[in-house]
Amino acid sequence: MKLSEITPPDFLKVTNNNDFTLYDHQKEAVLKLRDNKNVIVSVPTASGKTLIGYISIYDTYLKGRKSMYIVPLRSLAMEKFTELLSLRDLGLKVTMSIGDYDVPPSFVKNYDVIIATSERADSMLHRDPDILNYFGLVIIDEIHMISDPSRGPRLETVISSMLYLNPEILLLGLSATVSNIHELAEWMNADTVISNFRAVPLETGIVFKNNLIVNGEKKHLGRDDEVSLIKESLESGGQALIFRNSRRNAEKYAQSMVNFFDFQNDLETLEIPPDLFNEAQANMISHGVMFHHAGLSNDQRTEIEKLFREGYIHILAATPTLAAGVNLPARTVIIRDITRFSDGYSKPISGIEIQQMIGRAGRPKYDKKGFGYIYAASAGMFHVAEGYLTGELEPVISRMDSNSLIRFNILALISSGIARDLKGIEDFYGKTLLAVQNDIDDYGLSFESAIYFLTDNDFITEENGVYNATKFGRLTSDLYIDPVTSLILRKCLDLEFSEELYLYYISKTPDMITFNYRASDYEYMEEFLDRHNINDFSEESMKAAKTAIILNEWISEVPINTIADNFGIGPGDIQAKASSADWISYSLYRLAGMFDKLKENSLLHLNIRVKEGIKEDIIRIIEIPQIGRVRGRRLYNNGFTSVEAIAGARVEDIARIFGFSTKLARDIIENAGKLNKRYYR
Repeated sequence: MKLSEITPPDFLKVTNNNDFTLYDHQKEAVLKLRDNKNVIVSVPTASGKTLIGYISIYDTYLKGRKSMYIVPLRSLAMEKFTELLSLRDLGLKVTMSIGDYDVPPSFVKNYDVIIATSERADSMLHRDPDILNYFGLVIIDEIHMISDPSRGPRLETVISSMLYLNPEILLLGLSATVSNIHELAEWMNADTVISNFRAVPLETGIVFKNNLIVNGEKKHLGRDDEVSLIKESLESGGQALIFRNSRRNAEKYAQSMVNFFDFQNDLETLEIPPDLFNEAQANMISHGVMFHHAGLSNDQRTEIEKLFREGYIHILAATPTLAAGVNLPARTVIIRDITRFSDGYSKPISGIEIQQMIGRAGRPKYDKKGFGYIYAASAGMFHVAEGYLTGELEPVISRMDSNSLIRFNILALISSGIARDLKGIEDFYGKTLLAVQNDIDDYGLSFESAIYFLTDNDFITEENGVYNATKFGRLTSDLYIDPVTSLILRKCLDLEFSEELYLYYISKTPDMITFNYRASDYEYMEEFLDRHNINDFSEESMKAAKTAIILNEWISEVPINTIADNFGIGPGDIQAKASSADWISYSLYRLAGMFDKLKENSLLHLNIRVKEGIKEDIIRIIEIPQIGRVRGRRLYNNGFTSVEAIAGARVEDIARIFGFSTKLARDIIENAGKLNKRYYR
């Protein structure tokens, strides 16, 4: 069946008037959705799942309803937003909502398609569950992420909320890897569409003892093992993606590839921003090789991904997190490690992760075939690798059973009005995957314990079995933070304001992922705790102390690479912790509005400084668009110490400063003028 036979004529604008034949699974899923059935689609990567979503979104739009597209990661949200912008050609208004949990969800009224992370979708329902009445379709991409301990519970809560509050909303779940799809379908009252079809056929095999073994047949590779497979791929115009189990291994592997390959990239021609990479990294890129992991800065990762997509990076050594993030396919994928060090032990990587990595093999439109290989270092690992390629994947399981999540969700249910008594709470949980996979009656004690905690700490009140959120409880729920985080921040407000001390308590909250410490860190961490009269030397407190020290360096404008080198961490780690501390410091500012208004201004400034990584004196300057911590400081140090001074500057005076072009100088002066007028209006 052609695309034009199943869609309105104008839909072809989305495909540049390319009227191709639909795959069977695409046609089946679209027709089931048009029959008002929820659908879960499980097909391999790059086999057209997104088109099913496009068609269904347009169907929903023509009915006058809105669609939400939920993804697990911010990077995926930005990628999906770029893709879905093509729907604007059909008149749809598309937006993305991934960050500020405190923005009222009423903005959805102004758009037809909202791309959101599961956390953002959940936070919107915390504030106003009635927004579900606007939606006719919700697409859940990577639905197998329900099994993820950190993100899964939020996603399951969102889906459960829709099933409980508005079962008329059509649900479309998408995944390449779901072994217990029928159990998920039972939970979601959905039909299934299952296919093993791949747009680009995939060859899988195992590299073991200098041989490649595919379907029982051996091919001798020689001493270089997988390097010969990489050479074979590159010589025919392909690229190679190598997965390593740690940042260090990814970096070492990329460096080793410099000895085998040199594509002689001219860094000036590539127009890579100056000082973005150090000398060793720049040398790798010049050879057409690089690594990718979360320790790199956001700008570094973005540039590496761009260079890989454009074909300048031919070999990319990455950690498994890349497979769950942005879409970077390659002709050849080699999984070099199948174990990972976790909780003090070396453990096999999950089958779902392995399939996600192998699924990156084969570039649609470029490759006639993809190659996905697993490296086995021993006979035991060979058998493990065989299991990955032939065995069944782990089932998707609910992660909603922890006491902290139950406490968090019950406060949200009461605050939003979804549940007012114990029966309402039990009814909601009866709609979860947790209830499908377990006896929900077994959680009665956990529910009662959470209610006791929330009542005892002034988050909710109880009268005749009916629960209501207090102002404190409602604010905590709206801020989308753990009630324990809210208690720690509330107690922090009783202390005299000190940047370092408040950063310590921000870092001590359960919503903050802290830095690990080493034996060599003890001296300065203990000195920090002594300086602030903190007598808690537990592991949790020591981690919070190290994190607070690093955050203090960040807001003191110490260069990010200097911080990274001094503490043995990556620039991306600093940005990730600052992003987390940004929201918690904002929550602290909001709580001050309720409990200590005298600290509001100081805490607002602290929040801005954590967000931007700046000192107090350039807070106003960085309000100018295109000005961040580095440009703001350069302007200040060159005598432009206020928005007013910048607005009145000459273009040539700004353009003289390092890093400022004539065009940038002109834009900054214009924007400063607009900002200045707003101040004095």
